[in-house]
Amino acid sequence: MSSPVDVPSGFLVTAKPIGARSTALVQAARCCLGRRKVGHCGTLDPLAGGVLPLAIGHATRLSEYVLRAPKTYIAAVLFGVQTTTDDLEGAVMRPLQPSPEPAEVQDVLPRFVGTLRQRPPAASAVRVDGRRAYARARAGEDFMLPEREVEVHAITAVARATVTTAVDDDRLLLDGDGPSRPALVIGLEVHCGRGTFIRSLARDIGDALGCGASLLALVRTAVGPFSLADAISLAALRRSSPAEVAELVHAPDVVLDDVPACLVAADERDDFVNGRRLGSRTEQTGLHRFYDADGVFLGVAEHADGEWRKLRVMAAAA
Repeated sequence: MSSPVDVPSGFLVTAKPIGARSTALVQAARCCLGRRKVGHCGTLDPLAGGVLPLAIGHATRLSEYVLRAPKTYIAAVLFGVQTTTDDLEGAVMRPLQPSPEPAEVQDVLPRFVGTLRQRPPAASAVRVDGRRAYARARAGEDFMLPEREVEVHAITAVARATVTTAVDDDRLLLDGDGPSRPALVIGLEVHCGRGTFIRSLARDIGDALGCGASLLALVRTAVGPFSLADAISLAALRRSSPAEVAELVHAPDVVLDDVPACLVAADERDDFVNGRRLGSRTEQTGLHRFYDADGVFLGVAEHADGEWRKLRVMAAAA
């Protein structure tokens, strides 16, 4: 691990490569910056890539607000194939079906915009009786995850292609030799809220068309204010100096731009940063961000029933 450097608390936007685990980015940041207090704000499956924000230092106290932020994905959906995991890792569940026409896919997409009831994939990280669902699935347990409410803001078809598919011992083969069937692949850009499973979305679109569908590939292109244009790759993170990476760290309050701001009086600054009760100066309830007279971000608190609660302090006492 590198020697500690003067790295501000904040968010480092990384780009997870397909095939890597999210923890690989966390470990690379810790090694580069010489800091143990680094955590990712929402994991990505090994077969997915894209934006993975890392919280550094006191910014870990704000991770929940990144987790709640809207997300954007580019998903390649393969039609005519249904698997046990809703992606290509699982076994094929039934004979391959004819693909729909692209226009049929386009016509069904509006059904999947808005507030939806969605069942997570059996091989997801959702906990069931204290165990991850994927662990129970790999152990051969038979269970059904309950549906949950999710929000999909928009879905747009952005590309299409055709591949050949075949099945060998319940495993899907793409563009292989021997008997095969052509299958439609549609690239979808999905804007959604927290907790939306894109694998489940692909499966449900396929069910609506009667042919089945599975997720072929997935890239997360944005999380809240962070996009791939902001991101440093795993390879670059491993070869960069602490000073180079420190320059890429975003201020912690960047994830709170849509939250009302409050100015703390000089005589209340230490009360705030030491977690003591503040006087109420607003009629507006909900989350607020706090700054001192010098513009230093102090933290956040929620206003309810005439008092401030759930303080998340970001600054040290003077």
